[in-house]
Amino acid sequence: MFDRLSLLFGLVVCVYSAEAQQQHMSKIADNISTRYTKVGKIGLTVTNFGTIGTRNSPWPNQPSCEYPLGSRIEHIYQGGLWVGAHVRYADSSDIREKSGEFFVSTGANDLSGAPPGGQGYEFTTEMGDTMTEISSLENDHPASAKYSVNAVSHEDFICNYSDMHTRVPATNDSILYHIPLKIKVHEEAYAWNFPFADYFVILRYVIRNASKDTLDSVYVGFWNNSVVRNTKLVRPGTPGYFDHGAFGYSDTLRMAYSFDFDGIPGGVPANSYIGLKLLGSTPFPSGVDSLGNMRFHAYYNAWRFRGSVGSANPWEVSPTYDYFGEQDNPYLGRYNRMAQSMPQTAISGLRTKSGNYTYLVSTGPFSRLNPNDSVEVVFAIVCAKKYGTDPAYLDTRVQRSTLYANAKWAQQAYDGEDANGNNRLDPGEDLNDNGILDRFTLPQPPHRPIVHAVVANQNVVIYWDRKTSEESVDPISHLKDFEGYRVYRSLTGSDFLSHEDFTLSPPLVGEFDRVDGVGFNTGLGDITLDSAITFEPDTIVSHLSTGEIVRCPGSGCGNLHNVLYRDTLRAVRYWYRFPPKGVTFNSLNGWQYVYGVSAFDSGDAVNKIPSLESAKSMVRAIPGTPPTSDKSQTIGVYPNPYYTRAYWDGTGFASERTRKIYFYNLPKHCDITVFTLAGDVVTVLHHDAATYDGSEIQWFRDFGDPSTKAQFAGGEHAWDMITRNDQAIATGLYLFTVKDQDTGDVKRGKFMVIK
Repeated sequence: MFDRLSLLFGLVVCVYSAEAQQQHMSKIADNISTRYTKVGKIGLTVTNFGTIGTRNSPWPNQPSCEYPLGSRIEHIYQGGLWVGAHVRYADSSDIREKSGEFFVSTGANDLSGAPPGGQGYEFTTEMGDTMTEISSLENDHPASAKYSVNAVSHEDFICNYSDMHTRVPATNDSILYHIPLKIKVHEEAYAWNFPFADYFVILRYVIRNASKDTLDSVYVGFWNNSVVRNTKLVRPGTPGYFDHGAFGYSDTLRMAYSFDFDGIPGGVPANSYIGLKLLGSTPFPSGVDSLGNMRFHAYYNAWRFRGSVGSANPWEVSPTYDYFGEQDNPYLGRYNRMAQSMPQTAISGLRTKSGNYTYLVSTGPFSRLNPNDSVEVVFAIVCAKKYGTDPAYLDTRVQRSTLYANAKWAQQAYDGEDANGNNRLDPGEDLNDNGILDRFTLPQPPHRPIVHAVVANQNVVIYWDRKTSEESVDPISHLKDFEGYRVYRSLTGSDFLSHEDFTLSPPLVGEFDRVDGVGFNTGLGDITLDSAITFEPDTIVSHLSTGEIVRCPGSGCGNLHNVLYRDTLRAVRYWYRFPPKGVTFNSLNGWQYVYGVSAFDSGDAVNKIPSLESAKSMVRAIPGTPPTSDKSQTIGVYPNPYYTRAYWDGTGFASERTRKIYFYNLPKHCDITVFTLAGDVVTVLHHDAATYDGSEIQWFRDFGDPSTKAQFAGGEHAWDMITRNDQAIATGLYLFTVKDQDTGDVKRGKFMVIK
């Protein structure tokens, strides 16, 4: 019954072997814990030894499960794969062994220390193994990924590991109390950047019996130490950091979830959910014939972190052993917990109180894994903002509505062509006519447009191209179903007052669609230029087979001379602009704005697919004065005088490293030198209008969008008032000079700092 999966396992390994082998040549065995998803809205760390999350050890430099990405709101301390089975030995004269033993291999558990090795970390890589990162995006893929026609999502992480060892191969460290099941795991993680699919990450596990023994009554689960906290308000490890979560479970969705109950310590609860959802398995567990009734073989357990036997309720005890006989306390056995749910009354009570709990979602039994048989089990990490304004601790169904909607999109991504959820390709389901049941497929909106911003004095103008979105073809309907464009713009100050909205959902400020379409039929005339314009250097090439456009600023297209691309380069032709002709959006100099332009389609009534919107092409702009070498222009500083704890810096969040002042009316290339009244040099800033993006100071890292560099008008430069000796400057009057590197002219000025 598992032959098809065994074949799948072999095929998956073979598909990626060439790329993996290329990496193996440059990297020896390593337990990789530095990779995380960068597309979409979740920053989830994925490892190649069966865990997710970082235990917050590299905080704040690497997200564990940050949502939205860049917000510093974390959702997972650590999670890990669990596999349990009844082992029946092939070669044994021992009656006890022939009758079988129960073992569980865990990626991580309550007793785990720092990975790799140590108790609970029971999956390891082989010597020479690594992690492959690929993308289906030809143009916008993360720098750490390579484009591949074999990629499933916009960012795939692919790795292999096993539970075969009792010592870590790369270090020889002992793995305490580990008895191997002798399984090998092929893992793939998928993330997308579509607006309807950027809040979940899919975790796909193919588990193969690599022993000569039989694995009977197999259960597969995922353990999660989920801690939802705004780490801007409470640092990881602070007393009480782990003690204020609340937890719930939806059996119909096969999804566990957790949230910040009261925000203590820190004062303000993180306003979001994280869900761990069981998407499905191939084959189904014994007794299951469809996804619809898989809920009856999905199990949920939660317990106090390292809860002791003395706990008032037996289910609060942390399972310590692989298996505990039914005549003893079954809650002490990990296998026992995987094979049944805790009492419903206990599950309900977890929503109404806070505590330091971990939980497990599992499924099974898979009746038998003979040698080389495999089973595939797929989970999803799903995040969402709470809906409405009710207090966090209430956890109403309305508050969970966005989480549930997001979970359904994750399920749709898994289902793919399996419309009725029976694990078979039935008549009418083969959308691409390849004769295979394809999963992990999503309907696709038009490609997002290529965008160019012109940042000026109190003004930002956005331009975008016509061909990228309007010529894209839907992979399901095979039609050009472009309908229109939407333009978004953040509110002044939302970057620090409501940073989640700044990065997630800037307000819609314009929608324009075809006059013959299904929307408002506004037409595109108001935003269409009389003739296309270009900006140099700004060139593109197009893919020979798909026509998808690849943008190459400067000379970047020189690396794309291969048979996939046309030989001729051409400048990007911009046909649209926002604000529309005759409309002005005044913007404040020195304040940060995010603009986004997306394309949306008309939907597909035949396949019951609603209108879909592309990811936004984002621009992060700081209006200001343009560069000038005009001797009559005065170079100055604002705000001047500068007051600490100012609204300008983000009241409530400002620290010595998140302050800023601006020098304005600067030349294109210049050096800014700041002095004390005594003539001592405080700092020297080097300004280049073409490359300056503010990233060297903390403010723009804390309150920006990490995926989008800031664009300035060219004549301004921010300073965080930290000296070249890495100290904050004191109250006082300061002098500065600006030397124009092109003309040699020097201008002088002064500013006041009041603390």
